[in-house]
Amino acid sequence: MRRVNNLYPAVIAFDNLYAAYLRALQGNEGKKPGLKFFFHAETEILRLHRELSDSSYMPGSYHYFQCFEPKKRTIAVAPFRDRVVHHAIVGVLNPTYEKIFISDSFATRKGKGVHKAIEKARSLIRHNAWYLKSDIQSYFQSVDHAVLQNLLARKIKDTRLLNLLDKIIANGGSNGHGIPIGNQTSQFFANIYLDQFDHFIKEKKRIRSYIRYMDDFVIFSNSKEELLNLRREIPDFLAESLKLQLKEKATYINSRSNGLSLLGRRIFPSLIRIKPENLKRCLKNLDRRNHEYAAGLIDEKRLMQSRASCMANLKLWNTYHLRKKIYAGQLS
Repeated sequence: MRRVNNLYPAVIAFDNLYAAYLRALQGNEGKKPGLKFFFHAETEILRLHRELSDSSYMPGSYHYFQCFEPKKRTIAVAPFRDRVVHHAIVGVLNPTYEKIFISDSFATRKGKGVHKAIEKARSLIRHNAWYLKSDIQSYFQSVDHAVLQNLLARKIKDTRLLNLLDKIIANGGSNGHGIPIGNQTSQFFANIYLDQFDHFIKEKKRIRSYIRYMDDFVIFSNSKEELLNLRREIPDFLAESLKLQLKEKATYINSRSNGLSLLGRRIFPSLIRIKPENLKRCLKNLDRRNHEYAAGLIDEKRLMQSRASCMANLKLWNTYHLRKKIYAGQLS
């Protein structure tokens, strides 16, 4: 793998930090940390530039909170100035890594995403009778810092940038393991970490029909025996190369006739259905917004945005009659 150098000046350049600040601000315009930075943006960016230039920059402490949908998770929120640095790093590194990422990895990548992953899965299930589905046990908490740092050093030659990445990695997790859920850099690191697995599947095992969305992955085949062999080999590769384990309860081989549960959808060769728990969550959110509007807590624009977002998501799949019932007030 050819290594890249001299990236650090591009990361800490004022223009890049300013663009990163604008990206970090999206969705945080009315929140106190973003507003504070906003009112002193030029001074704050210059201070960041100076600290990054003389290597005195140190990440701050995370704020943690619990998220319960779609499942219970601990979300880590970095100080706003650190989020600016995260966006600045990913903005520079992303073009380099896009050249080595496989096309079948769909999470947190421009032009990819949930809908593209589901469309690809439906295409593959049409042409393959069987699939092996799994995900990684406690993935973000299990990422080994030393392994991640080694993977980054395989591609990045720039010592100053590697030192900055080391600071960010060490600031999250505990005992040399774990990257915090919610960070721009964590999502990027997570794709880099499992890129080794992607190339193992696609190049060493020569599997053509494969998709991965973060730590969820599906391998399709017309040979059940091929999938059984992979089911035995994959745990060894993950343990030896990445110090990871499969989630046993979520690892299984199934027939396409039973459908594939993936990213909140139930996928069949001829149709895609939204899973009941995801529909329930969507309707619950709509109901909550309706009550907030009635109580004067949100305006009509916010209500319509929430409704449009839910409907736009449902519209992508086989939900015509369902959407008619929602609009008619028969579901709430």
